[in-house]
Amino acid sequence: MTREEIRTTCELLYSTHFIPVAVIEGEDVELNCSYEGYREVFRVLSKSVKEDKISLINGTVGLYGAVKVKDTDILVMAGPYINKRTDDAVFDELIHRYGMDWQEKENIKEFLHALPHYSLNTFLNFLVLLHYLFNGERLSILDFFKEAQPAIQQKMGENSVKDVWEENDVSHGTYRLEMQIYRYVSEGDLTGLEAFFDKIARAEPIKEGKLADDALRQSKNIFIGLITMVGKVGAIRGNLDIEQTFNLIDLYTQECERCTSVSQINQLRYTAILDFTRRVAELKHPDAYSGEVFRALQFIKSHTNRPIGVQDVLDEVKKSRSVFMEQFKKETGETIGRYITKAKLEEAKLLLAYSEKSLPAISNTLYFSSQSYFQNLFKKQYGLTPLEYRKQHHKG
Repeated sequence: MTREEIRTTCELLYSTHFIPVAVIEGEDVELNCSYEGYREVFRVLSKSVKEDKISLINGTVGLYGAVKVKDTDILVMAGPYINKRTDDAVFDELIHRYGMDWQEKENIKEFLHALPHYSLNTFLNFLVLLHYLFNGERLSILDFFKEAQPAIQQKMGENSVKDVWEENDVSHGTYRLEMQIYRYVSEGDLTGLEAFFDKIARAEPIKEGKLADDALRQSKNIFIGLITMVGKVGAIRGNLDIEQTFNLIDLYTQECERCTSVSQINQLRYTAILDFTRRVAELKHPDAYSGEVFRALQFIKSHTNRPIGVQDVLDEVKKSRSVFMEQFKKETGETIGRYITKAKLEEAKLLLAYSEKSLPAISNTLYFSSQSYFQNLFKKQYGLTPLEYRKQHHKG
């Protein structure tokens, strides 16, 4: 296999499996299919590779694998497989150890948090696949696992090693389904998502990895992991405002913790995913709007928790007041000021239904001039006071 064929194969593997892959030749990272700032991590870790076939290397945030391409000085590396909690201290250690740019910390965190969830034996089988593609030799996990076991035990502990033998592929069979869901969310494809849900609802139930000892806690853990990825991988890639996305993740997580049955969590999961998708869909450029008005709508919807006014919108689109205000009213049927208010009131409905925030807190969060003003606007818009709305729609 030529060097160009090796590079192309790695690029295709990354685009289909989403496991970061790098090609190292000598001390140079020739290809880095992952976050660009991670290049130095692969270069440094490659110096630890000693085995001739498949190597496992412990990194700061997880486990990496490496395959030497026979008759060359080329090394193909994959990872990380995350096997520890990645808090700020871990990220600080990563940046310090590999001389990375401290200003890139948030980008590094986003990259690592967005990695797909896969089991350890899935990761090991991916390394087996790499060895087969580049060296033409068919191995199994059993062929090299005993040699790698001490390294894995150091990072994973004896229980994790035991899990490798007990798991089968179906125990984490949600991976492909989750990737499809993230795609629907990022594209704002409500129709496709609903059809997809209908399809899997009629299919054989998919078994999931064990995350807790009781069914309710298991469902909650799965929900929290899924909705976090729906937001970070799906919605943010669909251009939903980052702050809004994290607020939604927090709200739905809190609501999940209040659920008292698995069926409640299943219903909440369906609602939450559709909510994220709908919000992304609303950001898509409808034919009815000009580019300037569409940009103004995006700005307003992503700044409901900011004290914005008409002038802020005009500054965003860089248009004169007289010309743009008429254009906005013609295309939306609303004045800019009225549209800002409606966007904030829609956000208030979500906070009333899915949070325990008090009315003063909601009013302050959405930057209404006073609680009484907020309550009056809400009653005028929806025919209910905020407290009446909460009583009817709160999920607690």
